[in-house]
Amino acid sequence: MIQIESSNDFFQIQKQFSFIPFTQSEGWYSFQKSKGEHIVFFVDNSKETKIACWGRERKIPFIGTKLLRIESECYQSDVNEKTFKTFFAGLVSLSYAGIEINSNNAYLVDYETGIRRAGFVRPISFHSCPLTIEINLDAPFNFDRNWRRNLKKAQDFGLVFSELKELDDTMISIIVQMFKEMSDLKKLKYQLEPISLSELLASRDMRTFIIKNGEDKLIAARIIHEHNRYLSDVFAANSNEARECGATYFLMDSLLNLLKREKKLKFDFGRIPPSNNTTDSVYLFKNGSGGRKVQYNGEWAYYMNESTEYLMFLYRQWILRQKRY
Repeated sequence: MIQIESSNDFFQIQKQFSFIPFTQSEGWYSFQKSKGEHIVFFVDNSKETKIACWGRERKIPFIGTKLLRIESECYQSDVNEKTFKTFFAGLVSLSYAGIEINSNNAYLVDYETGIRRAGFVRPISFHSCPLTIEINLDAPFNFDRNWRRNLKKAQDFGLVFSELKELDDTMISIIVQMFKEMSDLKKLKYQLEPISLSELLASRDMRTFIIKNGEDKLIAARIIHEHNRYLSDVFAANSNEARECGATYFLMDSLLNLLKREKKLKFDFGRIPPSNNTTDSVYLFKNGSGGRKVQYNGEWAYYMNESTEYLMFLYRQWILRQKRY
């Protein structure tokens, strides 16, 4: 395992991978960097690279030791259990009090076997659901009755779908405000910020699609990550008006058909939160697309001291009030 000092060198190496999770993309790196995150880069081998990832270093509250947080990895299709074990064991040998990994790659038995053999275990509690909906863009779409009903309703409102090629400060502000409306309604724990969103959308691997109503007012937006023929949902921003006219369904129908015409292969809806509370509406919407349910590799943790992991769990539950899955 080798640490790469330069972000430019790392992303040059990363270009050889056929699939890049959006949380490992250059756009997501710019998004996190603009928030002041300290980011470090790792590969298993700088010449014949099989695994590559970047992560964020943070201080653990109250005790000040360092935690490494990695959101997924890039790895070649032929990586085996031994290669995973060697790479993750290399991370363990570094001077971190804890390492947390949240992998949104499709579940792989060799990945789980290798990371367990390197000393990682499942965390005390999941804070993100390891499930998603994946749409095969080569196949006919199979929307459920609710999708079809909302698409029919949207036809009466004169909605217009388009891709934003250039975003100015005004557009950024509108998307941030729409996200706030949606966040307040769904009681989300986070908001978008104009500066970091601008950095994200400036990246060539991010695309932004919008819906305007009959009065040329922006009422919904979708940000997706694109690499080769693979695409992932990153952020949705829907105004209160959008919910009244089926704009979200119209946007996704228009987007998926556009991607099909562009000969793309797969669209990942970016996690689903099935539950018995208000978040289940997100699951119902995404599941209504008729896509295939997929399990991610999910969350893993390694802590030098068990009490440190319990401290982090209590901090997330009592201070941050993060949702458990």
